[in-house]
Amino acid sequence: MHSHIKPKHVNPRNNPSKGALGARDVVRVQEPSFDYTATEAGALIKAQGLRIRNLRTQAKLTIQDLSQKTELHSNTIGRIERGDSEANTEQLLLIARALGVAPAKLMHFSGTSEAGDGGSGAALGDQDFALVDMIDIHVSAGGGAFNGHSEVIGRFAFKQSWLARKGISPDKAKIVRARGDSMADRINNGDILLVNTEITSLGPDGIYVIELDGLDYVKLIQRDFSTGGVQVISYNKDYKPQSLSAEQAAALRISGKVVWHAGEF
Repeated sequence: MHSHIKPKHVNPRNNPSKGALGARDVVRVQEPSFDYTATEAGALIKAQGLRIRNLRTQAKLTIQDLSQKTELHSNTIGRIERGDSEANTEQLLLIARALGVAPAKLMHFSGTSEAGDGGSGAALGDQDFALVDMIDIHVSAGGGAFNGHSEVIGRFAFKQSWLARKGISPDKAKIVRARGDSMADRINNGDILLVNTEITSLGPDGIYVIELDGLDYVKLIQRDFSTGGVQVISYNKDYKPQSLSAEQAAALRISGKVVWHAGEF
């Protein structure tokens, strides 16, 4: 699956299971600003901008050179390098390509200063955070989303304490994008989802990534105690619920459970 969404600003939302994600629990490593304390978020943005500037100067490129290579306005690049604004995913990918580095080089979270940055790094300790990979797939279409080899295109840093409260092991968590409008307006096209892939069987009602007839979907799953089956539900009323018998429900493949999401506005 391939990403066609052009990220803009991200609007953090409560996770689908209603557990609140605190303002100090997540740092977006590769996409523009989640709520975070101004000092800490500013430090991360400035560290990223400084990293880009250092790589640009190492490549012996001026801001104008980088502007021409990326087709981003020179003022935009200047604001990113100064830490006045945070680069979104599309901008980071363009900059990484122009600089000849892997996108993760620009997206990687570090709680310590990088060499040559004058000692100004993100004022956050690595021990407080866990990195969760964002993989280059969409859910709602395509098969084997979590079984195949998917490219890591970025990382998000989540507070270890928040992940622990949610019962999530960092190595079992993945960030993916939603595709389509069947879950609108709760989960919209292009929204990012934090999926706990350790959950591979149905538990309480919730939003799951499921494989049905070889395709992956993100759907609300509700148990039907009258039949022993389940209801596969879309929030968009234009899509009718799908009833699965007890036998079909038992054969349903669960790729993970969605525990949090954020979207564009």
